[in-house]
Amino acid sequence: MEAKEIKFFVKRIFTKDLSLESPESPSIFDNIKSTPKVAFNLNTTITEINETSYDITLEITVKAETDNTVIYMVELKQSGLFIIDGADDELKDGFLNIRCPEVLFPYARETISSLIQKAGFPPIFIAPIDFNALYQQELSKKTKQ
Repeated sequence: MEAKEIKFFVKRIFTKDLSLESPESPSIFDNIKSTPKVAFNLNTTITEINETSYDITLEITVKAETDNTVIYMVELKQSGLFIIDGADDELKDGFLNIRCPEVLFPYARETISSLIQKAGFPPIFIAPIDFNALYQQELSKKTKQ
């Protein structure tokens, strides 16, 4: 049996949507008295364009607040157009849920960090994410249902 060649490549990486809100600026710069709590939320959307092209979007929200005051909130949709050809369903799922987000995440992290600094706030470090572990958790949730 002849082995089929598997093709995986990035056609394009782009920002689909980006916003920053700092509702209390500029007074917030003088009024931050305690270390803010930073909340991070991540969601991945997979859209099949055709049988070999996929639009993968990381939707990330970062919100910093202290007490009841929002310091800033960033919402980002970092997307990529990926080509996957010749892969069986299991391998394709791995590409779509693990490999594609791994490619996009550094772009998202840099965009968020840069935007927060440009808004006048200290830099934020967003830790790397283990997309394989997240995917395995999702699979185990589905098998338990």
